[in-house]
Amino acid sequence: MTEEIQIGLTIMTVGMITVFSILGLVVLGGKLMIIIINKLAKEVSSSKSNVPQIVTQQIDKTKISVLTSAVVAFTKGKGKIIKIRKL
Repeated sequence: MTEEIQIGLTIMTVGMITVFSILGLVVLGGKLMIIIINKLAKEVSSSKSNVPQIVTQQIDKTKISVLTSAVVAFTKGKGKIIKIRKL
């Protein structure tokens, strides 16, 4: 019985090492892909104001500033409003 347990533990160890290695490769591949895409992506020219350039007459400027502040606070300055439209 000890030989069967030893074989079972060996198979379990090899399987856990394989799964851990593959998951590590997936994580590293994802991080590498993010780095490459961020370097190759064109930088969007940022305007001086956070208010979107295309704004319809229907939306109040106060609402736009509130929305912009919320996006900046939620995304910690990384997010940007591109388009605002009523549904």
